[in-house]
Amino acid sequence: MSLVGYIAGRSPGFKGLQNLIINTWHCEASLTIHDSGWLIFKFANEEDKLNVLSGGPFLVYGRPLILRAMPEYFDFSSSDMHSVPVWVKFPNLPLKCWSLKCLSKIANVLGKPVQSDMLTSSMSRLSYTRVLMEVNLLSDLPYSIKVTLPNGSILHQQVVYETLP
Repeated sequence: MSLVGYIAGRSPGFKGLQNLIINTWHCEASLTIHDSGWLIFKFANEEDKLNVLSGGPFLVYGRPLILRAMPEYFDFSSSDMHSVPVWVKFPNLPLKCWSLKCLSKIANVLGKPVQSDMLTSSMSRLSYTRVLMEVNLLSDLPYSIKVTLPNGSILHQQVVYETLP
């Protein structure tokens, strides 16, 4: 009946995480913060746990919360969660590449795209696109990728990772 998770960077604190449970998840769950930094969410019932696990991604003060089902013998000293959600920026991406299909193709080079932010979707901020991606931290993360544009030219696209743990 538990999920284990963590947030990259500085902890948002107990109160911030409690607000997530109450205001976003709308369910009964208790929170314990292990000395190692792992977060343990214990749910009152299995249905709430499964709804939260499938309902992400969740952000706490703009940083992604990484959640997994807690194994029976979880090792709190391990860094087993190597596939994590990370905000990725593509600065100065040509506007022709801002479609969902094109952004997905570009993002797939780095990992699994989850969603773009609202300013990207509405094209309200044109200096960069921003995509929440699941990336494998055990692989080398490129800071530049080659993108073949529809006209055949090659774009060397810069990649900026915002919230790497």
